[in-house]
Amino acid sequence: MQNLIILILGVLFYFNSMGQKMQIYGHRGCRGLLPENTIVGFKKALDLGADGIEWDVVVNKEKKLIISHEPYIDTLYCQYNNGKKIKNQSPKDLNIYTMGCEEINEFDCGSIFQKDFPNQTLIKSTKPTVKDAFIAIEKYNPTILFEIKSDESVYGLFQPNPKEYAQIIKSEVEKYQYLEQLIFMSFDHNIINELHKVMPNQRYVFLVHMPKLTLESYIAELNFIPYAIGMYYPLVNKNNINSFHEKGIKVFAWTVNNQKKGFQLEKINLDGLITDYPNLFIE
Repeated sequence: MQNLIILILGVLFYFNSMGQKMQIYGHRGCRGLLPENTIVGFKKALDLGADGIEWDVVVNKEKKLIISHEPYIDTLYCQYNNGKKIKNQSPKDLNIYTMGCEEINEFDCGSIFQKDFPNQTLIKSTKPTVKDAFIAIEKYNPTILFEIKSDESVYGLFQPNPKEYAQIIKSEVEKYQYLEQLIFMSFDHNIINELHKVMPNQRYVFLVHMPKLTLESYIAELNFIPYAIGMYYPLVNKNNINSFHEKGIKVFAWTVNNQKKGFQLEKINLDGLITDYPNLFIE
């Protein structure tokens, strides 16, 4: 009987998902046009008409959530606020997990030219806290793909262990008035499983970047069925989209910056497209 119910729900999900509009999410805000993971970038993506934004989260010394793709100050796009380059400093020296907010704010992460994003407007920017970002974009009430940066190899060094990490996230977001708009994501199954334990009613996306032999193997490390799978876009095809949909699981693709490819994915019923250039996919 239970298997029959799962099958029926999967079939209903499959037919309901067909024809639905593909959602567009600004990757790290609007990285192709403005500095990544900045409030100005988040606002730009939403002003362009994106359905939501994606941001990355790490933890600092004060156990606050900081929006940053790396758990350290990356010298490829960050410098001191006075314009001086950061020299002779390793990621360990610039570890955000050992810094307070005041120290993090000494770095400008929006004024260095990025050759991979030549159209990016440079704007002096510091790494915001999650709480500050919530306030800044509150009027938009957007869907937020809330990626938790976590790696088993650096537990205790650049981040808390998953159990503590999950509690920090819960304590910071549980009173956010648009909590239902948060969709948590991670490549690390440990943090996803721990957060699901303490926030079981939220939506979760398990991120993957390598092909696997079966649908089941993609989610075997999880203790629950996720809302969606977030796949590196070359892995996405009609067969695996249909297979996930039959199981009631949505499919997101990252990071799609080619307009033609994006519209091809839309035609095979991709649910969510994550892009550095939301302007390419919004009419």
